[in-house]
Amino acid sequence: MYCKRDNYIHRKIILNSLIAEKLLAVEAGDSSALARTPYFQAYLRGRKEQSMRQWLFYNDFYRKARVAESDIDERYRLAGRNYTISYFTVTGGAEAEAAARAMRDSSSFRQTFERLTGSADLPQRRVTFSEVESGGVLDALYSGAPAKHQVIGPVADESGYTFIFINGWTERVYLSGEEQARQRQDIEKYLRRTEGERAYRAFVSRLMKGRRLEFVEATYRALIPAVAGEYVKTPGEKRDAFNQRFWGKDADTGVLDESGAVLERISDDPLFSVDGEIWTVRRLQDELVSHPLVFRKRSMSNADFAEEFKLAVADLIRDRHITAEAYKRGYDTVPEVQRNAGMWRDNLLAIYERNRWLEERGKKQAFESALLSTLENDLDPYIRSLMQRYSDRIEIDTDAFEAITLSRIDSFMLQRNVPFPVMVPSFPIVTTHDRLDYGRKMDR
Repeated sequence: MYCKRDNYIHRKIILNSLIAEKLLAVEAGDSSALARTPYFQAYLRGRKEQSMRQWLFYNDFYRKARVAESDIDERYRLAGRNYTISYFTVTGGAEAEAAARAMRDSSSFRQTFERLTGSADLPQRRVTFSEVESGGVLDALYSGAPAKHQVIGPVADESGYTFIFINGWTERVYLSGEEQARQRQDIEKYLRRTEGERAYRAFVSRLMKGRRLEFVEATYRALIPAVAGEYVKTPGEKRDAFNQRFWGKDADTGVLDESGAVLERISDDPLFSVDGEIWTVRRLQDELVSHPLVFRKRSMSNADFAEEFKLAVADLIRDRHITAEAYKRGYDTVPEVQRNAGMWRDNLLAIYERNRWLEERGKKQAFESALLSTLENDLDPYIRSLMQRYSDRIEIDTDAFEAITLSRIDSFMLQRNVPFPVMVPSFPIVTTHDRLDYGRKMDR
């Protein structure tokens, strides 16, 4: 609310806030109560290991992928199309095969949809060549010679098997050389990622070949109803659970609900084995701090949950083996990996230190109810004192700072299909200070 524009004053507030976040993290340090908690340490380890797996894919597969110019040319010929499609998705392979046999043209496409769903509202949407679109859909629409009124499918994607009917398209022509070059770069990046993912899947398949995951049926049947509710919480409920674990908000009363009582009772029971190694319910719970389950389906019915839970556990075990391979290759020491983990560490320690400082002065409630005045009257003087204390350790690349351009659009960046989908921490609400009156200019 106090630095949302692209002007020099607001840019200085943003820079000061990021530097202040680092200083607060330094003040908290590794001896703070938060830094010593096993949950905090496991969470940061999970963040680091997710980055290690991503670096392994990027360094060993994406960067080494090669794309033929003829493949780029083929996609470029179609990349300007903005399709209007009708579509529907089925979840089972047998259902997809039956639907494929029934469809020949637009009338049978609609009839098949109505028979499968009992609805007359056939979904429609627009598709452009972009990274947010399903790779299978892009391959179907932006390669070969797709035609109007063509039926395509089934296309395998995250939701199941999708069938597409091409209603038509408009064509965008890239006139300038800069636009054409950018479009070709986007296509090359997509094709390299696709080729890298193909090689990566083959690597993972070799890594996991012959491994065996077996569930203990009695424990599994007891666990599923006890944990199902955890995965259908609203975003607000999930945030509250996170806050309680990290900051001790709304501390547990010690009274277990029915699901908690079940988990307590079976916590030391064997849940599954991996190549003969036993995992108890408690061990899985501990592991989920550093690797939350990732479900292959984004929306699940209660009937789907039990099977999807098994698949999510299988993917967790797969990621453990990929992580072990990344450690073997020394990827825990890669600067990009360390920087990502350090970013989350600093953010959480800074929030902890800010809240501790406010609580000591009886200002925590005022911070929540009168944010701006508390920042200006209380936190700003404290942050300025830290900046002066650490001034001789701070260097600022003022040339790079002057060149920054900011968007006025608030953004929230997510990744799909990873344990920790939020890419960067929230902006640090710690100061409105708008002067660079500390530190020194960085020598380039």
